[in-house]
Amino acid sequence: KFENGIFGFEELKEFVLFDSKEKIFHWLCSISEPEIIFPLFLMKAIDKDYPSEGKTEAFGVVTLNSDPTKISINLKAPIYINSQDKQGKQVILDNSKYPVKHYLFVEE
Repeated sequence: KFENGIFGFEELKEFVLFDSKEKIFHWLCSISEPEIIFPLFLMKAIDKDYPSEGKTEAFGVVTLNSDPTKISINLKAPIYINSQDKQGKQVILDNSKYPVKHYLFVEE
């Protein structure tokens, strides 16, 4: 449950989190509007020192693209989920170290 929703989707409060076989990518699906699905990436896979909040797991929202070099993760506004109490929230970090667009794949 997201008491304040997710930025841009504040009216949506209840979600289900599905993980992938790799346990790095996850899917956050709205219960009331199942067509709304957010692809998420486990932040500790990018930065083991990524800021945490208590007993939560931090995820970045992924922007998908047919061009793999344009797939990005929002490191600036993570989603924190506590799997024990089933609560989630999205926050904006003050730290300028984390960009809104962190490209997952770099073209060589």
